[in-house]
Formats: sequence, C-alpha cells, structure tokens
Amino acid sequence: MGSSQEEIQVVKEADSKPYKNVKRVEDLSSHDYTFHSIEVIENFPEPEKARKLLERLRDDKGIRAIMKKHKWNVGILQELSPSERTLLGFNRNNGQLISLRLRTNDMEGFRHYPEIRRVLLHELSHNVWNEHDDNFHRLNRQLNKEVVELDWTASGGHKTSNNEFYNPPEEEEIDEKAWQGGTFVLGGNSDRSKTLSKRELLAEAALIRLTKEEEELNKGCGSGKF
Repeated sequence: MGSSQEEIQVVKEADSKPYKNVKRVEDLSSHDYTFHSIEVIENFPEPEKARKLLERLRDDKGIRAIMKKHKWNVGILQELSPSERTLLGFNRNNGQLISLRLRTNDMEGFRHYPEIRRVLLHELSHNVWNEHDDNFHRLNRQLNKEVVELDWTASGGHKTSNNEFYNPPEEEEIDEKAWQGGTFVLGGNSDRSKTLSKRELLAEAALIRLTKEEEELNKGCGSGKF
C-alpha cells in the first residue's frame, strides 16, 4: 500500500529537524494517557536496545498507571544525546517532549533501568511544577511511591515488575535529633508546630531535607534549558 501525500510530508518534516538520525516510532493510540512517540538516535551503537528501553518505560505498568491517574500525555519520549554529558534528562514545555540519558558515559553500554525510570519520574514531575521547590519534590516523591503502589504486579508494595526494588526515603528516617524537648521547630513557627503531629512535622521536614539522589537528579535536570 503506497504512502499518502500527508505521510510523505511528515517524513520530509522529520528529516528537516536537527536530529536527522533520530527515528520516530508513532503510537497511534492517541486517546490513551501515554507517550505518543519514541525517538532514538540511530547512528549510535545498538539503537534497537535504546528503543526497547524507551518502550519498556512507556509500557511499565507503574508508569502507565501514573499517566492514567494524573491524565498525562507526553508527545515524545526521546533518547538524550550523549553530547549533553552533564544532563540526565529534561522535560520541554510541560510534557511536549521528555528526553532521557540511556547510555553510560563511555558509550559502551546502557544505564540501569531503575536509574532511568527515576529520572523519568523526576521529569514527569515537571509536567506540573517547573522549579525544583517543595511542591516539585512533594509530587516527585508521590510518583516514586505510586510507581510501586499502582503496579498491580508488585508484591508487598516494594517489589516492582522485573524483580526490581524501589526504596523510597521514609519520613520516619529524619534525624530524631531535630526534636528537642518534644518540640520540633520548622521554619521558626512554634505555634504551627504545636498543631501538627510529629509525623506531619517530619513529613514537612523531609521535603526540606533532600536526599543525595534527589540533589543529583536536580543537578542533572535540564528542564527549562531547552
């Protein structure tokens, strides 16, 4: 069956874009909450593995459940060019395009799937919040829990599909030394601290105290730069 003029025009427009060696795989189920297109860099080694990684992210049961719950559609899920060596990923225009680093720095292999998925969850949080503030980190932590909780194949709330594990930062792990004499001071508002439970105050403190991994993800995020 021959190509229509519209299809030919789409191919011409794709070829005129900066990444001429990027191949797009269209997902025609545009009414689903999903990633509607996948792009990999064809002239790098093993492009099929790169594509399978992105397809695995798209089809991940936890990710799919998150997309449906939050009613998110992302136009393009893309392999990030390794030339952007300081970046792990970025989100352009609140979900128009999400680009993820798939390959190791030496270009000899691919990064581990759980690491790439955590970056994806970080970038999905930019669908709502642009800045890396408390609102952003609150949503990002929520998504990291939901990716496990909403995956019906997970066992015990901790085991994800494909035998991978996610260890979310626990609110109870906040340094107990922050409590002095039974009073926890958050932002200097002692009156407010009296009205909140210990768990609620620790939860707020957790938003202020970022984990090392969260700080690294912030540094490796290029959202707002592209």
